[in-house]
Amino acid sequence: MDYDKLTGAMRRKGFRLTSARTQVCLVLCEADGYLGAYEIYNSLKARGVNVGVASVYRALSLLCEMNLVQQEEFGAGGEKFRLAQNTHTHQLICSGCGAATEFGECSMHNLARSLENSSGFKIHAHWLRFFGLCPNCQNKPAN
Repeated sequence: MDYDKLTGAMRRKGFRLTSARTQVCLVLCEADGYLGAYEIYNSLKARGVNVGVASVYRALSLLCEMNLVQQEEFGAGGEKFRLAQNTHTHQLICSGCGAATEFGECSMHNLARSLENSSGFKIHAHWLRFFGLCPNCQNKPAN
């Protein structure tokens, strides 16, 4: 998703395009992966944009409510955000530094169907995250 689609979706839903909202959208569009709220705030601060942390959180909350941004919990890395993806992925997450690596191959569909059959639930979504230490954190000396 690009900046124009993000801001256009907000405009169509009747939301004002405040400076904080547009700047947060811009940072997220430029990012390669997940960013924490303070990472977004610090990026904006480095660019000379005067936006408060609370405004960053409010913008992220709105974008998440609109399903334009995904929020994930990264253990030691805290909450992080990225543009909503149209692909189905799962993650390997480093408990040390919070780095995430995605893998798209999903063998959970058969398990989901089996669970539906045995439980009566209609499963509409799932996610899978493995937590461990990335190669960089494995090679760091213990404190």
